[in-house]
Amino acid sequence: EDYIRKANDGLMALVAELQRRDSEMQSLKRMHDLLQTCTTQEEAYEVIALAADELFPEQNGCLAILHAWDQELETVARWGGQALLKSTFSLEDCWALRRGCPHEVIDPQPGLLCRHFVHRLETCYLCVPLTVQGGTLGLLCLVRADASRDEHQVSQQLLAVTVGETIKLSLSNLRLQEKLREEAIHDPLTGLFNRRYLEETLSRELHRAERGNSPLGVAMLDLDQFKRINDTHGHQTGDEVLRRVARVLQEVPRKIDIPARYGGEEFAVLLDGVDVTQAKAVAERIRIEISKVVVDTEKGPLSVTESIGVSVFPEDGRD
Repeated sequence: EDYIRKANDGLMALVAELQRRDSEMQSLKRMHDLLQTCTTQEEAYEVIALAADELFPEQNGCLAILHAWDQELETVARWGGQALLKSTFSLEDCWALRRGCPHEVIDPQPGLLCRHFVHRLETCYLCVPLTVQGGTLGLLCLVRADASRDEHQVSQQLLAVTVGETIKLSLSNLRLQEKLREEAIHDPLTGLFNRRYLEETLSRELHRAERGNSPLGVAMLDLDQFKRINDTHGHQTGDEVLRRVARVLQEVPRKIDIPARYGGEEFAVLLDGVDVTQAKAVAERIRIEISKVVVDTEKGPLSVTESIGVSVFPEDGRD
């Protein structure tokens, strides 16, 4: 009877372990499927927080993402109820990121602790670096709610590494998609929207204006004597002129207006909800601000002027 009872207990424990692993795999699959349908990184952060709360029910955790422009990591997702990581921290603050491999601290007292926690920890924790093609993408950090450690902790570490793999591949794909979208609709020299995006948006906005019986304006700009600028001062100066004009178009119109580079030295601004008088007023403000643009060249300061025309739907046309 004792032998049978022990055998039965062993089988029950095995069944419970298999059920737990099956539940983890189902949760992991749901997270993967949801991440595949995300269109922005912000959506992905929400999915990761919800899925991690389900995958690691007895642990607090955080996801931090590296910003390339300042080499600082920002905590973008949390689960488990406690804010453990600082909102921003350096690469040097984490031993896992320094070493390029998971860093686990079992006993915090003599352990080699990372410096990115808000307070000194009294429990064990695990940091998993998220790296793609040799570059650091971010950090996954898990902290146990208590200081105890059992055999289940080993499988949890393997699960954390697997979750980290799923997260980093999904976020890497999203970044690539966003970059491709940006390149598809923006002019690389000026940073403004390109002609393709303008034409698609104008067609959509025309339908909306027609349905709502509201006006829609377009201002077209052409820099004066731009060929002479290129011939006299060189194409680098010409490019700088285009960038400076683009900066004016990003700052002067209203936030709801859409500036774009139409081609060459031609620009356009889509003006939402304006009549002819208002469109002319916006165009005049743009003209005045562009007239203030001065580019330093080897032959002295160079001023810029341009010609602007405005057209308004439906007075001037319906297409």
